[in-house]
Amino acid sequence: MSTFIDDLKKDHQKLLGTLQEAQELGWGTCAGRIKLLECKALLVAHLNKENTRLYPEMRKCSLDNASTEKTVGDFTSEMESLTKDVVAFIGNADKMALGMDYARELGKIIAIVKRRISREETLLYPLYEKLAKAC
Repeated sequence: MSTFIDDLKKDHQKLLGTLQEAQELGWGTCAGRIKLLECKALLVAHLNKENTRLYPEMRKCSLDNASTEKTVGDFTSEMESLTKDVVAFIGNADKMALGMDYARELGKIIAIVKRRISREETLLYPLYEKLAKAC
């Protein structure tokens, strides 16, 4: 496994760990909301790594493979949408009433992030490794 992919996986663990800490501190507490802001920064930094290195390298190495190009395009679009939703949620967290709607929305965000991480680590990163070796 490349050090780059290793680094991306560490980002995932840190993001999930920070979400867990925020949950343990309580979403309605000042400390919990600070952790949510850390999650936002972690997610944006991770996305930057993917946008500046992962996706461009995959596109370059998959020029003759329509299936791979589609996979990269799908992951890129999905991540842009996910990041927009997470950043918007965290940005509005201090204005939201801390009730069941907030808890439900946060639960959805966490589930989506976990699914995305799983898909990246089982599908996207192995594809990157394969393309990097062949390119």
